[in-house]
Amino acid sequence: MPSSPLPVRPVLAALLTALLMASSVLVGASATLTPSAAATDTPGMESPAAPPETGSDAPVSMDLVSLTPTSLAPGGTLTAEVEVTNTSSEPLPAVDLQLRTRTSRVTDREQLESWQEDTSPDTSGAALAASDEVDELAPGESATFTIAVEAEELGYSEAPYFWGTRRISLTVVSGEDPLSSLRSFVVWRPEDATASITQSVLLPVAAPEPAAAVTDPQALQESLASGRLADQQQLALRDDVDWWLDPSLLDPPLLPVDTDEGSGEDAQDEESAQVPREYAPDPQSEELATALAEGVGDRTVLAMPYGRADMVSLQEGGAETIAAVAAEKGTATFEESGIAPQATALDVEGPTASGDTLDGLIDAGAAAAILPSAAVRPDLRASVTPSSVGTYESSDGSGEELPLLTPDPVLSDEFSHLTADSDTEQTRQRLLAETATIASEYATAPRHLLISPDPDAALDPAAAGATLDALGEAPWISRGRTGDLLDAAAGQETTTDPRAEGDELFTLGRLGSRDVMPAARTEDGDWEHLESAADPELLDPEVLASLEDSWGRLGTLATVMEDDSSLEPARREMLGAVSIRWRGHPEIPAQRAEAAAARAEDLEGRIEVVPASGYNLISDSVGVPITISNGLDTPITVHTEVTSDRPLVQIGEHGAVEVPARGQVDATVPVDAVANGTVTLTTVLTTEDGTELTEPVQVPLTVNPAWENWTTLVLVIGMGVLVVVGVARARRTGSSTRAPAVHGPEDPEELARTGRSTPAPEATGDTDDAVGEEEQRIPPADADPSSTDDPDPESPHADTTADRPEEDRP
Repeated sequence: MPSSPLPVRPVLAALLTALLMASSVLVGASATLTPSAAATDTPGMESPAAPPETGSDAPVSMDLVSLTPTSLAPGGTLTAEVEVTNTSSEPLPAVDLQLRTRTSRVTDREQLESWQEDTSPDTSGAALAASDEVDELAPGESATFTIAVEAEELGYSEAPYFWGTRRISLTVVSGEDPLSSLRSFVVWRPEDATASITQSVLLPVAAPEPAAAVTDPQALQESLASGRLADQQQLALRDDVDWWLDPSLLDPPLLPVDTDEGSGEDAQDEESAQVPREYAPDPQSEELATALAEGVGDRTVLAMPYGRADMVSLQEGGAETIAAVAAEKGTATFEESGIAPQATALDVEGPTASGDTLDGLIDAGAAAAILPSAAVRPDLRASVTPSSVGTYESSDGSGEELPLLTPDPVLSDEFSHLTADSDTEQTRQRLLAETATIASEYATAPRHLLISPDPDAALDPAAAGATLDALGEAPWISRGRTGDLLDAAAGQETTTDPRAEGDELFTLGRLGSRDVMPAARTEDGDWEHLESAADPELLDPEVLASLEDSWGRLGTLATVMEDDSSLEPARREMLGAVSIRWRGHPEIPAQRAEAAAARAEDLEGRIEVVPASGYNLISDSVGVPITISNGLDTPITVHTEVTSDRPLVQIGEHGAVEVPARGQVDATVPVDAVANGTVTLTTVLTTEDGTELTEPVQVPLTVNPAWENWTTLVLVIGMGVLVVVGVARARRTGSSTRAPAVHGPEDPEELARTGRSTPAPEATGDTDDAVGEEEQRIPPADADPSSTDDPDPESPHADTTADRPEEDRP
């Protein structure tokens, strides 16, 4: 909402100011206005301040516990609580706290810094109020003092135009001796004051270590449970902040699953069995991703590169593959989460700001840039603060434009101080004073300011939350969204006239290369322009080349893997190595690059060809076995490429080979012999497109295809000789021992007549043989009838076993 019109013309106000200043000099009055001084509160009148003192020798320390209200109006009461600690070695008697103020409104923001840093005792004018006295404060002892004073006693003008920031001091006094002062601010806001500004807070939401899941898993779990990431989650889910979000927080890292099966020797047996590991999203990281996806609401979301990758360094260093992966993973992760960022924004540090720097952001694919407003404001002492947005026009004549978000550097720095060990109340009062001073500037055009703390600041959710609550209560602040700034720039709904009427934002307008200047914070807290831009200290191109090579090797492995989840740790580590937070720390990316190369080599080494001692080929064609081993946690599909160093063999075609996880198989490669000799077979495993996966393995092969013919001939001849010899031997010895060919039932008549069981042979040419045979059966005359050797079959002692069939023999 624009500031209300002035009750008097600017010229008359200036004349009145000059007259009052002149009168104060003539009467020798102090320029420090107290309630006893002139009641008229004239802007621009300031007391001649003494040089600030550090107060480091003060025997006490002071901590502002609370200062209320956020906005003091007529009829209100200003209440302050301060904790005082005796840091000396001596007791302090009769200790109390005194309050003083300056009635003049602060119109110069530089005065706020100098006032707050001064800790010297404030003895200017009489104290308006004092706390209850503590009789004695022992060494190391602390006490809390409370002061309350009515608004009317402060002497501030109730005219609406003179609303704004006032300075107060709280001084510790021991006896009659002032020891130290704590200086702060109160915003005086009469009810009829209407001037206001719009304000947005763009909160960086990113992991302090993008690759913590790999480099320090325990630290990641602690951060998610009760550390930095837990604090970020608590603060990010507030409705009054927008997000500058690292998409890697929406993509939980895949970690090996602990089966918890067995322990001790059982666990060793399981390891020796090489059971494939399974991978699953980290549960705590998954909870964070879910909370962010469900809590996005209608807030503005700007995207960081995945893992805060330094896109400019990757562009300049030629690491196009990793740059493309970071961009693609970011886009895919946002789509899967359901969060639609308004733009991908890259940041520029103030000392490195220049037209060339912004041109580099355009080349790196940025859709918006974030840089301190001091880098685009030609006059840092201008009386009106512009909105935190602008448009940069590329210097190469291409006509490309880059929206600029220009957070107020002082407000952003102060917000970054809201850590667990900071003086939260003092920081809160400083932010209220800064915004009130900006809102009370003489401008009628609406203004929208942006606060964006340092991405590396460890914000305390309680301290930052209390400050956001106070800013939300301030009547001179309207809450806006960061996206409104980008929309205004895109729609050119802006003006460069701070006193313009209407709804167009007051901005610096369209900016060229010469309008961007390096700026840095000075030792006293102010910002100033530098003569030349500082070196951005981009990541080392050689390190990026090494990471690019390792990434390519992992990509090759992924093409043969059924599930590439086991590559996730290595990929996370490499993306974390190119984070922009490592600028100025070249040793960290270098170490990560070495670790990535070693990890890639280890993974590649888990796929190998098990070498054999050698092969002998004694036939025209044979299948040569190739043993392939897979030590990865997933099945792979590879191709074997076998070559010979001499044209003595021909290698046949062979298809893809599937190897189980943590197992091995034998692949058969057809080989045809062409001529005798010795060759060396070289085997390499490749992907489907022929990219090599393993180092060549060489095995000797002896080729003798004629051996098969000669060996067969020798075997055939040998078998023939054996058959002939066996037949001849059988004819010579087999008739005398051969059993009867026919066995039948006994013929009683034949047996009674001839004594034989079968008819006698007929009178043929074999008669003599039959007779001879019969004669052999006749026993000699002197034979012993009882002898068992009697061949007569009719003899009761004759052995007829030989005449019986084999199956009838005993």
